[in-house]
Amino acid sequence: MQRFKKVIGDFLGFVVIFFYKGVALKKFDKHVLSIYFHNPSPFLFQGIILFLRAHNFHFISEKELYDLALGREELKERKAFVSFDDAWKGNLKLIPVIEKYQIPISIFTPVKPVVSGNYWWEYVPYLKSKYPEISGAEDLKRMKNSERMEYVRNAAAERILKRSAVNLKELEYLHKHPLVTIGSHTYHHPIGIQCSNEELAFEYSESKKILESWLKTEINSFAYPNGDYDERDFEFLKKNGYKMAFTTSPDLSRENNDMYEIPRVSINTKGGKYENIARMLGLWHQYIQPLQLKLKSENRKVSVQIIDQYS
Repeated sequence: MQRFKKVIGDFLGFVVIFFYKGVALKKFDKHVLSIYFHNPSPFLFQGIILFLRAHNFHFISEKELYDLALGREELKERKAFVSFDDAWKGNLKLIPVIEKYQIPISIFTPVKPVVSGNYWWEYVPYLKSKYPEISGAEDLKRMKNSERMEYVRNAAAERILKRSAVNLKELEYLHKHPLVTIGSHTYHHPIGIQCSNEELAFEYSESKKILESWLKTEINSFAYPNGDYDERDFEFLKKNGYKMAFTTSPDLSRENNDMYEIPRVSINTKGGKYENIARMLGLWHQYIQPLQLKLKSENRKVSVQIIDQYS
């Protein structure tokens, strides 16, 4: 079924790219393209990079993006900023591609998975099998943070998983790489809007403090887990000295509104090359997503995955 979804998604992506690519690319003469991955295959990652290179995008670092956003630099050519959420162990396989094409990247890293080896959502299959009230990750996301963490702690005590996150040695290796910048992605990767003030304060302060202690560097950037945030997050970002924060929204109209609401386009790890190119260019959200919502409203099924399972 997943393979079928990927084929359909790629077909739809190819169609909208064929008809609308030229118009879609023009907006990036005036806006930076900011994209983020989770745990892509080297094949998918390289395919996206090659498309961008073929269409005259120049890759910039987090610092260069910051200078552009502040008006210290002018946007004279197409620019692309590439980031990764969660610090998956699989990201290490992308280093040869990053080096070959000299792609600066930022990796937004939650602290707890570096220590424990796994992300809380990896326990969802086990929790589904044990607790009838849990049917999927969305049920956990809707819980108060303390309640969700209790479920996850119990599952982690009962279930041993193969490590998915980088370990500290690997994180240090990534940090020392000249093309890599490490940012914060909180301590536990919670759903921020479900956290109490005390919990949220901890997530911002402790993650920055520990990453800076581990890596002996200043952590300036942050990405909102699951893309959720509210006014409290801005307060904690300022209090802890973060200079910039990234959303999961592709809305370019917010690009220059606030350094704490920098837009990004999600690359679907399970999707194909053409689906993801359509996403990057805004064509997926403009043409395919409304179609899917219309079909859903008519109680019909569509075999196209719109967003990544986790952020």
